Amino acid sequence: MARSIVDALRPSSRRPDIQFVGFVGGTGGASSCMRELAAGFRARGYDTRIVVPSWEPTIAYAESCAELGVPVERTGKLTFNRSWRRNVFDAARCIRAHRAPVVHYHLSDDFLDPAFMRAMNFVRPAAAIATMHSPYDRLPDDQRVMQQWSRVAAQRFRRVICVSRDSQRRQIRNGVPSERTTLIYNGIDVARFAAGAASAARSELPDLPPDARLVLSTARLDEQKQPLSAVAAFARVAAEFPDVHLVMMGRGPLESATRAAAEESGVGGRIHLVGQRNNVADWLAAASVWVLPTLGEGFSMAVIEAMAAGCAIVSTRCAGNDEVLEDGVNALTVPVGDVGELARALRRVLVDPALGARLGAAARATAARYSLDSVIDQHLACYGLPSSKLTSNSQERMDQVRAAGARHVA
Repeated sequence: MARSIVDALRPSSRRPDIQFVGFVGGTGGASSCMRELAAGFRARGYDTRIVVPSWEPTIAYAESCAELGVPVERTGKLTFNRSWRRNVFDAARCIRAHRAPVVHYHLSDDFLDPAFMRAMNFVRPAAAIATMHSPYDRLPDDQRVMQQWSRVAAQRFRRVICVSRDSQRRQIRNGVPSERTTLIYNGIDVARFAAGAASAARSELPDLPPDARLVLSTARLDEQKQPLSAVAAFARVAAEFPDVHLVMMGRGPLESATRAAAEESGVGGRIHLVGQRNNVADWLAAASVWVLPTLGEGFSMAVIEAMAAGCAIVSTRCAGNDEVLEDGVNALTVPVGDVGELARALRRVLVDPALGARLGAAARATAARYSLDSVIDQHLACYGLPSSKLTSNSQERMDQVRAAGARHVA
């Protein structure tokens, strides 16, 4: 995208209605959730903006938000890679600079950064909202950090939104008052992910045989998502299904290791690492099977996207997944870390297209329960705001934003 478009969407000095503060890296579900919610709120007439750390991946993230008309500020005040005193100082400056009637923090962990919590005690901002996107079942090494978070959550936050029942139980177990927690599952634009163009995705791999079937992964290449297990499972079934290729979409710290594993698998010519793409819906439409051997999820937007596209899903029985995936009904699920079972599940779907079709149809029906409009309604109710600020003559603006969303698939 031309930089001028992003520059044109730089936040103005006027305070927004809703300010998102994202402790996120620009990829993954938490980042996508912020973008989709912000675009949805703006379509309802609420001036909504996002601030994220100034890490390299957030450059592309800001551009993807600009495509939806969402202003993004990238700031070094959220990087927390300096001295403790400087981190607290930067956090305080960030809090002061991003005041709004609704300030909503999005966290890829079970607690707020300790420096930010300390700054909140100094600055004493108005009560905020926090969403916990973490898929991890762990406590920090220093138990005082969790105790600090439970105090800050009780004193400085109106609500702590949890994206799964498991996440809500963890927050309560770790000391957050239960009456401060709210369960709101992640949601997506179901219609958008059901309307991908398979031919558009296939055209990006010109050497792909026209009759090739695709096993697709749309996940970060990191330890949580277990991309090496996906490669290993595919390698076990590849000889039986010479028409099947594995496409892995995403980037991450295990990208080099994943490429090496693909090359060493003996079927590297049929494993395609295509990097980060914006047309996920097209690739989902082209997939025969969608695979995710994850260790755990908060509540995976990628899973819901694959379900909305009617994919046959093979994934793990883990926290987060167990609240949406039903083995043998809308997916095939296997134990975490069991590559053999993962390979057997892949084989079941590949050898029986009718099974894949049944799983895909049930998955599509399940995804309908997680529409973005419903999630936006739940958030606005949590904020105590009306479902829309739009007047009757604002419908054209809403239609324009929704049309932009239909063109941008993340």
